Formats: sequence, structure tokens, C-alpha cells
Amino acid sequence: MTERIEEPAPTNPEDLEINFVIDGPVPDAARDRARDMIQGLARKAPRPLLFARVKIKIDEDRPPNEDTIVQATVDVSGELIRAQVAAPTPGEALNTLGERMGRRVRRVAEKRRTARKRPPRTPEGEWRKGDLPSSRPGYIELPRDQREVIRQKTYAPEKASLEDALFDLDVLDYRFLLFTDELDGEDSVVYESDEGVMLRRLSGGERPDLPESLPIEMNTAPAPEWTVSEARADLDASNETFLFFRDASTGRGAAMYRRYDGHYGVIEPSV
Repeated sequence: MTERIEEPAPTNPEDLEINFVIDGPVPDAARDRARDMIQGLARKAPRPLLFARVKIKIDEDRPPNEDTIVQATVDVSGELIRAQVAAPTPGEALNTLGERMGRRVRRVAEKRRTARKRPPRTPEGEWRKGDLPSSRPGYIELPRDQREVIRQKTYAPEKASLEDALFDLDVLDYRFLLFTDELDGEDSVVYESDEGVMLRRLSGGERPDLPESLPIEMNTAPAPEWTVSEARADLDASNETFLFFRDASTGRGAAMYRRYDGHYGVIEPSV
């Protein structure tokens, strides 16, 4: 006899508490539109939404085609989905954000239906279809002597599969994602590039048993060993969005990245 498991009904969209962060001359209509977008996601989500946060910022110092930045984060019963969009107006930004978040909710639903810890297979050449980096905010160019390392994050030391890392790179809308490969414990990074999605390992070389079905390329160069100060000097001198390196003080994989406000952030293992 087949056992039927009853799951909780999806969150009533009207009852979902949405945390808004408003920065700049944002019209009230934009907040209402964002609320409608989040409530629509709640209706489509495979599990109840536990939390939603929307940040809408109008920065008149940015270029006119991207002076509105909208960011949304939702918690689908413990699985975070995030996206960020820049556009000329709040309406355009929210339209693009809603489409992107909707795709990611569908991917979470597909992952749940297949009950397999990997992203749904997509045809070659269609990885992250529609997620154009050009819709993200550009970087404010600060003089080098004004840039600061103002945010330091850690990533969980638990090992993860390459498939899960790729899935999180997508649904969390990151440009790169650090993880410890469960295959052999190697600190690694998956990231976007002009050539597609790339994988780089701390010690360099090919990854053993790389699934042929995954649309991913290898960067086989070993990560340089640097201090945080040395990583900053290299990022200052380059046009890269982030640098993956071996932290000289810990021997572990770390990354320094450009923040949209022109400053730098650092991500390193929590242990």
C-alpha cells in the first residue's frame, strides 16, 4: 500500500510578511507592485514561503539606464532564492526581477519533483537562459585610494556536490560561488565568464569524474597564494570582478570581489 504524505498548504500570499527596504525617491506604486510580485511567487512555490525581503533603491548618481536597483530574497521553506536587477525605472526592474525569480522558483520545484540533488538538465547552450548579466547593476568606479575592504563573509565548510553548487549559483543569482567539493574535499569555485560557466579548483588541474552532462568548462590554473592585502593589490590592478586565491594565512580557498558600491568584499571558509 502506498503511503500518502500530506504536505503543508502553500503560504496564503496575503498573509506573507514582506520586509521592504526603500532607499531614495521610490514611488509607493513600486512597493505595491513588488508586493504583488512576491505574492505571485508564493502562489507558484512548491512549498510555503517563510520570509520575503525586497530592497528598492534609486541612486541618481548611477548611470540613467541603471539608476534603479531592485533585489529580492525569498525563503522557500529553507531554500533561499535571490535575484538582483538594475534598470532605468522601478517598473522595468520589477518586471525583469519577477521573470527571473519565477524561473528560479520553477527550478526549485523541478528539483523537488525529481528528488535528485542536482539542477535540472538543460540543453547545451541554454544554461541560465535569459539571465543576462547586463541586467545586473554596474560597478561604481572609485579611485583606488578610496576603495576599502568593508565586508567579510564566510562560506559553510560542509562539503557540497558540484551539481548543488551550480544550482545555488543560479537560484541565488551569484556571479561566483565558493564551495568545498564533496568528491575530494578540494576548495573550489564556480563562476560566470564570457565562455560560460567555469569551475576552478584550488590546486588546479582537471576535476576527476566531471559529469559530461553538465554545461561547464574547467579553468585548470592553480589559485595563487596571497595574503588579503596582496589579493587587493592584484584586484586594484585588474578589471576582474573577483579573484580566487589560496589564503596564505589558512591555506584555504578564498575570494575577493568587487562590490557594486566600488569597495571590496572577502569570502573565506568559516573554519
